[in-house]
Formats: sequence, C-alpha cells, structure tokens
Amino acid sequence: MKKKLALLLALAMIAAMFAACGGSGGSTSPSPDATATAAPSASTAPVATDSGETPPEEEDEGTITTEYASYEVDEDGILYELYDYELPLTTSSESFSYTYSSIIPEDLPPEGVGTVPYFAGLREKTGVIIEYVVIPFMSRWENASIALASDDLTDLFSSMPMFGSTPMQKLVDENFLVNLYPYKDYFPNYYFDANNHPEDINVIANIIPYPETIFSFLCLESEYVTRNSTATRGDWLDRLGLSNNDIITVEDVHDVLVRYKNEMGSAGPYFLLSSLDTYNFFSAYDTVTTLPTGFPFTLIDNGNVQFTLSRNQDKSFMTMLNQWYNEGLFLPNWLEHGANTTSLPTILDGTFGMMGMIPGEANDYSGINNVDPNAYWVPLHKPVLTPGQTFHLGDVRTWLSGGSWEISADCENIPLLATYCDWFYSPEGIFYENYGVEGETFTYNDKGEPQLTDFIINHPRGMSWALIQYAICDFMEGGVTQRSRTYALPGGENLKAFHAFWDDPNYYRYDGTMQWPSAITLSPEGSARIAELGADVGTYISENYVLFVDGTKPLTEWDAYVDGLHLMGWDEALMIYQNAYEEFSSRFG
Repeated sequence: MKKKLALLLALAMIAAMFAACGGSGGSTSPSPDATATAAPSASTAPVATDSGETPPEEEDEGTITTEYASYEVDEDGILYELYDYELPLTTSSESFSYTYSSIIPEDLPPEGVGTVPYFAGLREKTGVIIEYVVIPFMSRWENASIALASDDLTDLFSSMPMFGSTPMQKLVDENFLVNLYPYKDYFPNYYFDANNHPEDINVIANIIPYPETIFSFLCLESEYVTRNSTATRGDWLDRLGLSNNDIITVEDVHDVLVRYKNEMGSAGPYFLLSSLDTYNFFSAYDTVTTLPTGFPFTLIDNGNVQFTLSRNQDKSFMTMLNQWYNEGLFLPNWLEHGANTTSLPTILDGTFGMMGMIPGEANDYSGINNVDPNAYWVPLHKPVLTPGQTFHLGDVRTWLSGGSWEISADCENIPLLATYCDWFYSPEGIFYENYGVEGETFTYNDKGEPQLTDFIINHPRGMSWALIQYAICDFMEGGVTQRSRTYALPGGENLKAFHAFWDDPNYYRYDGTMQWPSAITLSPEGSARIAELGADVGTYISENYVLFVDGTKPLTEWDAYVDGLHLMGWDEALMIYQNAYEEFSSRFG
C-alpha cells in the first residue's frame, strides 16, 4: 500500500499544481563537457566570461547596455516599464539543453519537441537553440535525484524546487545551480516584476529569498485571482430547483450531495482526490485540508507555528470525510483518483456532481464532451461552518504561479540563457507564450482579439491541458501566465465569471491571520534537517492518515496516531519552522 499511496499522491500533485503547468520521451540528460562560467561579483558589473560575452556597461547614467539589450533604469536599477527585445537575441549556433516534461506525451511528433509549432516558433523568434530532453512527468523526481548525483544537469531545468529535495541554497553552494542575482542586468523584465508588487512581500521575498540571491525564474501570474476552486453541475441544481448561491455552509454542501446521490442517481457525487482537498475548498476548518507528500503544511496559530494533519481541526475535517464516505458521497476507490486528467472518463460519464477545477475545465467537462449534452458547471463559494464566518487561511490568490526555471552552473553562456528566459517576461514574450502560433493555437476575431482555435478548444484531452502542451506550462515552467487566455473562446465570459464568484468580497471574508507566508525560507541547515525528518514522517502519514477516511483506522485511534508523529522529530521540526517564522517576521514585520 505504501508504494501505491506514494504514486497516487504524486499524481495528485498535478492537480494541486494545476490548481495551483528535444527528442522523444525517456531520454536522459546530456552531460555538458565544459567549465562553468564564473559568476560575477554581486556588487559590480559582471566580468567578461570565458565564452567571450561582452559584459554589460552603463553607457550613460540610467542606461544599461549588454550584448543583447540596451534599456533605461531608475536609480535602483529597475526598468520604468517592461522592455521589448530586438529579435533575434542571437545568431550564434550555440545550443542549450533543457529538461522538459510533456503534459500530453502521446501528442509529441516523432521528430521531437522542437518541431512542435510553438517550440519551433520560439527558436525562429529568439534565435536561441534549445535541445529538449524529455522526461515523463512521473519520472521527474527520480530524474532530478539522478542528475544531481551524477552532476549531470541540463543547462536549463524546470521546477527544481518541486522535483528536487535538496535546498536551493545548497545546490548553489555546491555549484550545481547558478545564483542568478549577479546576472540581473541580463533579465531586466524579471527584476522589474520582482520589485513591482510592494503590496505583497511574498513576491520579492520568494524571488530574492536572501540578499543578492536569486535561485529561479519563477512563473508569475498576470491577474490576482483565485485560480482554481470547486464547481458543481449547474444543470443538476436547475433540476433540484436550486442555485449555487443557495450553497453557503458545509451542511448545505452535504445536503446537496445527498440529493445528487438520491435524485440524480450519482454513485459518488463528490470527486475526492487522493490528496484529499487539493483545491482548499474546506478552509473553514482552519487547517490546510490537502495531503502533502512530505512534512505537513504549516500555519500560524496566535504566533505559534503548527503543522496540519495533527490538530483537533484536522480530526474534525477527517470526521466529516468519514461520515461522507459512510454515506456513499464519494467513490470507494477514491484513492485511485490522483488528478482530474487521469479520471476524465469518470468525470464525463455523469458520476460526479461536485469537483475542483480551473475555470477552463468547466468547458472541457460540459456539453458535447459530457455523456449528458445538457451538462454545465457553475462555481461554488467556499462553504462556512457557521454563517458569516471569517476565513483565517486558505486564500490561494497569488502573483506566483508555481513553475520555475533554473540555470546550471555548468552552462557555458549564462548571460544569453538568462536573457532568453527574460524574453518570456517581456510584452512580446508574454503574448507568445500564452497564445502560441497564429493559425495553430489562436486566430484573431473581427475585433482583433485573440481567440483559441478549435484544435485547442475541442482537444480530446481538454482545452486546459492542451493549452499547457502547446504554450506555456505554468505549473512547471517560468514566464508569465495569463488566465484570460482560457476565456478566449465563445462564451468565455462565463468562465471568467468563476473568478469573480470565488473572490466575491461580499461573501468571502478573509483575514489571513493563520496563513503561513509563502516567502519564508528555511536556513540550509534547517531545510536539510526537515528533508531528513520528512522522509519518515511522510511515509507514516501516507500509511495512516488516509485510513481514517474509510474507517480502516477508526477515529478512536486519532490520539495514538498523533502520538506517533511526536516520536518522529515532530517537535524538533516545529522549532525549525518557528525560528524561521520569527526571523522572517523580524525582517519583514
């Protein structure tokens, strides 16, 4: 059961991150046979590199010039507005290797990723040659471990924080990855974005976690909205004489599910994923109701750090799930459902009446795609336990999307690769990465607005998944994602309305008093210790916590389960996180 749970939880991460995304597959990373470019001093302009790049110069006060760009900055070295590069960036024949995962690998042409119109267009526009090393998504964790153990990273790697277990600072200290900060003159757009959200300290603190330190090109959001939450069958509500505005409390959710089962004939109306509440629908319980793959999530309770999956609030949530299981409100084989994309046939056959999704998926699961051509989905408010309840955590609105790019310290031309990455943060790059190739993934309507093509809208795997195959994959790659691209189709305004419903300030009251700041970074020593403790804790949780759902482990054994956690370094881990929280609070208030 341990191996099965680990696999299912890994699959569920796709949904969480979505929710929150070459040659043919299976090849391994090439081994660059080159000396690493020396990182320039963080306090001075970069020095010339062994590969012959010209260092950036300050042509005039307020102007920075590199071999790839010339742009105006303010007294802090920050752009006044986003910069559009003159293309191509280079005409050289040098190439960069890139570890990449396809979301729909069966759609890749035998000639390789580089022949897909989107990726071929990238090369034509920028002049930068990328050699794609395709690794199946489920193999990325193993691949990262092997690549690090053999010192065999590709020049560009996607989402090392996700797939690797080694702290990022340690990877830089041990010369696996480059500290990008000294090269910031080569990515003015990304540096502009890092400093462009004073209202949210998490942005700059995630991008620059330590002074003069940047580990990654993080994927950014263009809109501050709830990207994903829970929706329900609108046509079923119609038949029951209800609307989504009638569903306010957890009890309301329960009562509707019972009616779905009894009156709509659903065998398991609530789509429970193997990671439990991946979409943070039940934040009213004052805990994070998603099952992690390692150490539990952290939250703040009156200034004290607490871990989820161990508190009375977690027991209350689990008690509810156990009741729903006994009432048949979700399928007995729920552990086999790791993500929406892996359960598509069951979604489309009318089994589920309530599930988590991004708005674009409402299009994928409705109409002609569904066994019932009248099927359509509407958003739901997060339910409260009591009317008027204020949520203390669970707000998933963010400017940070989840994916990232990292550059290997062995890369022979870090300035060019950094500039290439920065192009994706430029106005032209943002449009291209989101919409792709005209005629292939989008066209212009008679108003001059981009519209997705039938190839994307009616793709057999769904529009949402096709978009991250044939354009930016925001939960794995860097760049800037535009949620609006998923509404660029007839009736798209209905999908856009999901965000407004989920974020309705007249309903959604949120004070964030228990929210763990995403920008908190553990010390390298603390990260290493948590990784060490987390292996055993993660296994213990995966083998015990989920068993409360179906009663295999009765809730009378909850206290014994919690006692077991305290025997595994639980209190030491709490202290590590408490110290990090207090240090962060002293720096950022």
